Amino acid sequence: MNRPPAHPLAVAIAGTLVLGGIKLTVALLTGSRAVLASAADSLGDAVISGMNLLMMRQAAEPPDEGHPWGHGKAEALASLTQAVLLGAVVFVVARSAVLYLWGGQAMVPDTGLALVGMGISVVGSFLISSYLMRAAERTGSLVLRADATHYRMDLLTGGAVIAGLIGTRLTGRAELDAIAALVVSALMAREVWGLGREAVDELMDRPLPADEVRVIEGALTGLGGNVRSWCNLRTRRAGPMRFVQVHVALPATISFAEAHAEVHRVEDALKAVLPNIDVIAHADVEGEAE
Repeated sequence: MNRPPAHPLAVAIAGTLVLGGIKLTVALLTGSRAVLASAADSLGDAVISGMNLLMMRQAAEPPDEGHPWGHGKAEALASLTQAVLLGAVVFVVARSAVLYLWGGQAMVPDTGLALVGMGISVVGSFLISSYLMRAAERTGSLVLRADATHYRMDLLTGGAVIAGLIGTRLTGRAELDAIAALVVSALMAREVWGLGREAVDELMDRPLPADEVRVIEGALTGLGGNVRSWCNLRTRRAGPMRFVQVHVALPATISFAEAHAEVHRVEDALKAVLPNIDVIAHADVEGEAE
């Protein structure tokens, strides 16, 4: 019997746990604060990705009596929770690095082993990020895109850690390792801010991205026939689903059946230009629509 393919997040979780375990072991063996910060980032991502996997399954549930619009916003809720938890990780890592610098400790980490561990981590993060981004583009999932962004950010944080380790190796100054940990914290903080803002935008029904709205407007403008004009276009997103409402002006002389058919033509035209889209078109009498 053929088994169904593993969920992209399950694959990412497994890979991240391996990378996080490697970095945590290296951090404990070498005493590197920067590697420890990167390990905390990876292990935090694994835990949060597990939560995202559960929320994605919830978001995929069909509409029911209590949720007639579906459960798509569970993804945005998961992303917002992820931002809060990652923010806590950033605070802990940054605080540790600051206290290390403030205390004036002079222990120089074993940079050779640390560099090997971070090299493995950077390659692994690149592979995981590319895999998740392809899955996000295929499914339109906000959570998969957010996780792919995290692992792409790991490339930057990994580069910062490697730079700090090289600096420490060349100069023998242990504080450069702690400074690299602070750089990792700053990059993580920027990521957390963007992720939280995107989740709040979806929860607050922000319109679809401008490029998608232009595609919808182009399809509406090109309808022709009895559709003389359109107005009051409203869009929003909930997880992988796009929701669109629009008013179209129809001649007063056509029958109810013809108007009904035109409304369906509008809806079908928009469903053809974007995936995962739910359309409601309202018919107005030409010259009376506002």
